[in-house]
Amino acid sequence: MFSYGCATPVSEAEQQTAEPETAEDVQQEAAEPDSMQEPQSAEEIKEEPIMKEEPVVEKKEEFQIFDPVLTYDGAYNGPLYGTSEQVGSASMDSYFENLDRNGINFFIGMFGISGEPTADTLISDQGLGEVIDAAQKHSKRIIPFFNPGIGGEDVEQYLGETLTGWYTKTLAASQKIAGEDFIRGFGEVETQEWQARHNDPKVLQLIGIAQQNDINFMFHPVATKIDDVEKIIEAYPDTIFLVHMFREDLAKSTDKLIKILKEHDNLYFSMDAAHIIHVNNMDIIYDYGSRDKQSSISKFVSAYDSKEKSIISSAISAYKPLVDAVPDKVMWGTEIGPEYAFDPKVFDRAVKASRFVIAGFAQEHQEAVGYKNALRVFGEGVVADASIKVIDTRSWPECTKGQVTDCDGECGDSGNSEHCFVKCTIALQCREVPVMDIG
Repeated sequence: MFSYGCATPVSEAEQQTAEPETAEDVQQEAAEPDSMQEPQSAEEIKEEPIMKEEPVVEKKEEFQIFDPVLTYDGAYNGPLYGTSEQVGSASMDSYFENLDRNGINFFIGMFGISGEPTADTLISDQGLGEVIDAAQKHSKRIIPFFNPGIGGEDVEQYLGETLTGWYTKTLAASQKIAGEDFIRGFGEVETQEWQARHNDPKVLQLIGIAQQNDINFMFHPVATKIDDVEKIIEAYPDTIFLVHMFREDLAKSTDKLIKILKEHDNLYFSMDAAHIIHVNNMDIIYDYGSRDKQSSISKFVSAYDSKEKSIISSAISAYKPLVDAVPDKVMWGTEIGPEYAFDPKVFDRAVKASRFVIAGFAQEHQEAVGYKNALRVFGEGVVADASIKVIDTRSWPECTKGQVTDCDGECGDSGNSEHCFVKCTIALQCREVPVMDIG
């Protein structure tokens, strides 16, 4: 099913000069001009002032881009940058094992952060504490986006001042603890589930906050509202927008989407494994999710293994027109959410399919889609302040129903009830397991 990748042998001279690619190399590659500088005349050289020697500045440690352990004959086997990662259902430790094995160097994580985090309630298994803890251990790899931790149609009832207030307060509190540049965006904002237009004034309130804070905005549009996308990105030209779509919506709006992507510099598209693995009009990663983890794994593996070739062929047909037309605007992600899908049997297959789909694009576009476009636009991940204390909850048991009830009763519905609840569980040394609702 897979082979373990190894480097192509090089000559002794090459071994002496070759250096591993860094993220800075990739970003500079896009910025360097093609033309050579005109040579200076003798007069110009004579008039040039003598410059004092610059003081030596200690160079910051660069991130060394790495290749996957898992490789596949005939696939794209280079680095990856995940741009739509629905984190939260798996522990960060096991998640990074998946990333490392599959050569995913960086990822935009859609973290659920609610309320107003405080320095004394940072815990390693959820919220801002989870993000900081992971970033302290994995410097420059995480690009944190956030949403309030509830998704789909449920959140639309709060659209307007309530939802805007949540984002505003959570962002301000997070910036106070982790720094102004730690949170890089809002997302995923699940507009596909809402009756409201994508450019409804209440939605634009959220985008306005992103604009004011110079951060990015990721949302999920539908084909029937694709014109709204153009209106949004034209209204906020200085904000970077990232979108992904269901396969059916993409098929209905490909031409229009290509036109918008071509004509606007601030819109990008994430091609995700959850939508690549599409069988009988089903995104089976989500459709096979259930309370029975092992049953879900078994059903997915069986369906994938029996239909792998058709899955890959269909996805290439769906995404190649987009990549051919705007190769600098398409990125890759997983969009994996259900807990069972972080099992290596599922996660590795999702990446495997993605690598074969990327290999179906023109050779000169493969690295761009795999990681270079995202690295150019969103950059490396954050560096977390090592002095921020996060309480390690990994060894704590789950809170019992009785403990949750007691903490709810103690904290009530006051304005600081979430802060109170977390402090209560910290005192009990138990973990509340939130219900994930990420689509």
